[in-house]
Amino acid sequence: MVRVVILDLLVERPAFGQGGNAEIMAPFAPAECLLLTPQLESREAYRSEWESNGITYRRIDTPESIEDLNPDAVICSGSRANVSMWEPWMDDAARVLQQAMAANIPVLGICFGHQLLCKTLGGEVQRSKSKSTMISPLFSVGMDTLLSPIQMGLFTHQDEVTRLPPGARRIISTKHCENAGMRVAGKPVWGVQFHPEASRSVIEQAHADGDMNDVELAAFENDHDGDELLSAFAQLCMP
Repeated sequence: MVRVVILDLLVERPAFGQGGNAEIMAPFAPAECLLLTPQLESREAYRSEWESNGITYRRIDTPESIEDLNPDAVICSGSRANVSMWEPWMDDAARVLQQAMAANIPVLGICFGHQLLCKTLGGEVQRSKSKSTMISPLFSVGMDTLLSPIQMGLFTHQDEVTRLPPGARRIISTKHCENAGMRVAGKPVWGVQFHPEASRSVIEQAHADGDMNDVELAAFENDHDGDELLSAFAQLCMP
């Protein structure tokens, strides 16, 4: 069975946390998902094990070595935190990404995960003057099996990658974010600034939960094709 490790950094927000994870995992089904939450001092308030739609979920301690878990993929989610305002727990999350890349395990960084991945590998992340909340056209730079077909992305961020790390190449740009998508050369490692997991049901649930205001809901009215990205990544990871 396929095993996916998710750095579950939005567990505090039910829609974008658990709901977003379900969207990420759907193309992998049937599969096992191991959830790492290094940002939590205690995870007692959160579900530890459950099963849904062919996916079994288990929340575990962050391992000393990601290879001990033998995953087919490692995914780093978005976060309420900011890479530009570094916190101690980010060291553990960065270590997981470094280990996965060194072991040639497929990696996908989403929003904060994209920024953390780039920062970890030697890039730069800076905070913009204003927050970007929109669905925006994506402009392909070169060709990439995973990202080139994707045309629209949902963005909600203020930090952004201002310099890619050595060995990474820009794959996607937008008018507001030059480094909206990247791949590490010769590695199955990608980062995207947008949120492919933000399906219509996730957005509506986030609004109902009070985690998204009316202005944000209106900004996300149009469709985006994040589900195509998630499906393509899952296919790439299948053993």
